[in-house]
Amino acid sequence: MSVVVTVGCQWGDEGKGKIIDFICSEADVVTRHQGGNNAGHTIQVDGKQFIFHIVPSGMLKENTLNIIGNGVVIDPFILIEELDDLQSKGIQITPSRLNISGQAHLIMPYHRLLDGLEEERRGGKGLGTTKRGIGPAYMDKVARYGVRMFDLCDETQLRKRLETVLPLKNSIIENVYGGKPLDLEETFQSLRTCAERLVPFVTDTTDVIANALAQGKKILCEGAQGTLLDIDYGTYPFLTSSNTTAGGVCTGCSIPPMKITNVLGIAKAYTTRVGEGPFPTELYDEEAQRIRTAGPVGEFGATTGRPRRCGWLDLPLLRYAIRVSGISGIGLTRLDILSAVPEIKVCVAYQLRGETRKVFPANVNLLGECEPVYETLPSWKEDISAITRFEDLPATAQSYVHFIEESLQIPIMLISVGPARQQTIVRKNVF
Repeated sequence: MSVVVTVGCQWGDEGKGKIIDFICSEADVVTRHQGGNNAGHTIQVDGKQFIFHIVPSGMLKENTLNIIGNGVVIDPFILIEELDDLQSKGIQITPSRLNISGQAHLIMPYHRLLDGLEEERRGGKGLGTTKRGIGPAYMDKVARYGVRMFDLCDETQLRKRLETVLPLKNSIIENVYGGKPLDLEETFQSLRTCAERLVPFVTDTTDVIANALAQGKKILCEGAQGTLLDIDYGTYPFLTSSNTTAGGVCTGCSIPPMKITNVLGIAKAYTTRVGEGPFPTELYDEEAQRIRTAGPVGEFGATTGRPRRCGWLDLPLLRYAIRVSGISGIGLTRLDILSAVPEIKVCVAYQLRGETRKVFPANVNLLGECEPVYETLPSWKEDISAITRFEDLPATAQSYVHFIEESLQIPIMLISVGPARQQTIVRKNVF
């Protein structure tokens, strides 16, 4: 038995989808344990591009079981669109290949509406939410107003839940935001239509995972977003509404902590983030644009299409990510992008109120006062996207990797030099 957890080390968008796709060739089961369709994993295979929002990336491997865990919030309409898109690209979607936890909560139409209305109310002080209803769905889960996949399987229960919750939500929509209320019957019938498609996939995934563990299966736990977007450990309040760190696996898809054998942190060779919030190493103007537009993919959100904010690699941030998730190895992505810069800067510490700090402050109110302390390293200024062995990289690229390893005291196990599967350098087996 082997359980590998993947964790984004930065603000998400670290290229987790490509790394997950690469290592899931060894996995029997791939799980998704948190978040919703505000996340996106982009994978390129044989010239085709696949963007996953809710479905685990293991769906591209023929004999892998994919599980959407109870910690995920599911927009049933978007999930059906995603399944249809995958099928149109030749991916077989059957209950033997995809299981959905009946305990997972639904993103309801009123969640999307409320998310947009609240962001509008905040005006220029918005959080940068994707307005997809993720936060309101998690709020209802905690407040015990949620509707779950098991409810979708039972028409009587579904109507009963709507009759309880929808009047409350309509009152908020009308009286707080001045919006238009939703019709109960219309909402119920639209969800019934979703149920016809999704119910065959719904099951008790705690039982499925327990059996896989008992049989010694190799399980890959796919995280969405990144450490600094974690609801507890991230740059509050500019974050997502779930636990994106390794602990989310235990609560989000019933993996017992002692069963986890390896936590692989995924980090870009530089840093990016989408949305509002502090970003100590952020670059502006031409420097940011040089990184944003380099390479075949570019730095634009897989789900939103928004341009990502770009900056230099932040080692204090990575030390924090390693600490809160118990990361045992790093998958370093987009090393090829740094071929486009004349020299590379790395933030090795912060200056904060006269002190030098090597770890990201847990009190993010201090982050705006943190001044990065940089070391400058030479770039390699040549295309490395076809290199598949570490020793064939330019000496300056090898030195950059060694510098990160020595600074973090943790091995870099995989290096991505492009979006395709074959553009991956393996230094240590993850499983």
